[in-house]
Amino acid sequence: VILKNGEFDFKINVGKNFVELDSSTTANINNFKVSPYLRAVKNIKWHISASLNKSDFPADELFSSLPKGLFYNLDGIKTIGNLDFHFLIDIDFNSIDSLKFESVLKPNKFRIVSFGNTDFRYINNDFDYTAYEDGVPLKTFFVGFGNHNFRPLDKISPFLQMAVLQSEDGGFFYHNGFLKESIREALAQDIKERRFRRGGSTISMQLVKNLFLSRNKTLARKFEEIMIVWLIETNRLSSKERMFEIYMNIIEWGPMIYGANEASRYYFDKDAKDININEAIFLASIIPSPKRALNSFTVDYQLKPELDGYYRLLAQRFRVKGVISELEESGIKPEVKISESLKSVIDSLNIKK
Repeated sequence: VILKNGEFDFKINVGKNFVELDSSTTANINNFKVSPYLRAVKNIKWHISASLNKSDFPADELFSSLPKGLFYNLDGIKTIGNLDFHFLIDIDFNSIDSLKFESVLKPNKFRIVSFGNTDFRYINNDFDYTAYEDGVPLKTFFVGFGNHNFRPLDKISPFLQMAVLQSEDGGFFYHNGFLKESIREALAQDIKERRFRRGGSTISMQLVKNLFLSRNKTLARKFEEIMIVWLIETNRLSSKERMFEIYMNIIEWGPMIYGANEASRYYFDKDAKDININEAIFLASIIPSPKRALNSFTVDYQLKPELDGYYRLLAQRFRVKGVISELEESGIKPEVKISESLKSVIDSLNIKK
């Protein structure tokens, strides 16, 4: 990582129960200058607030100042136009649920003149995708009609599409890549549990992470993820339909199982277009932990009762969306008929136990 110029000129105020990074503080990263503010007050527990505001500045001032080598995909990108940034976080450890979070980056006549190491528009065409785990490549496959498992959206069951959207990101087709409230709730839960359990990720963020980034949970990787999502969504580098189509064709649905059609064949010996609502809800349920998918089944190939609440929740959302009637909603239960090959896998796992 190469940082040509870095400066931090700060003033700290200290009181009986507080410490404050004064608003006159300035930080320079190459040619990019900001004035961060931070205040921490101790009343039984800490109350921390931080903000960063920078108005109407040249966009390339930011992108040309990114330390070379830290954000591979953004290295060399050239832009014109201006940006306006506002950030605020307020955490009262006496009341974590009251956490406040705001982050807005507004463009003004912003345009990408040339891409750096990665032209994100390549996802609009057929491409090879490699799935990684712990930095190790597991499987490479073609995302396009040359792959017999590739399915365009109109060849994927609408029940499966709806189940995935309602489970992962109900507002995907309407937001700009981020859901502020989901991020706020995820931050609050992570602080309560003192670990990264939730990320507040939208489908846009999950897709960018899968396509362009490592799985290492670092602040640098998260910043790059956010910037790539913002660039794709703000500049309409790809349509929402295409992004969702890729997502449905590359995400993991079990050990070495990738994409909706491969998952449909593996679990139900069906094509993705023929998945029914019960099967769709099951497939949506395993996206957060695909490697533990087979734990959902009993020794006699039935879904475990603990999935009942999830089925009721998704069935209710289907009914609210007008996809099914109230009578149909009452008939939705965690009941599916799995493929014979999957039964053999479950049998072998039970023998090992």
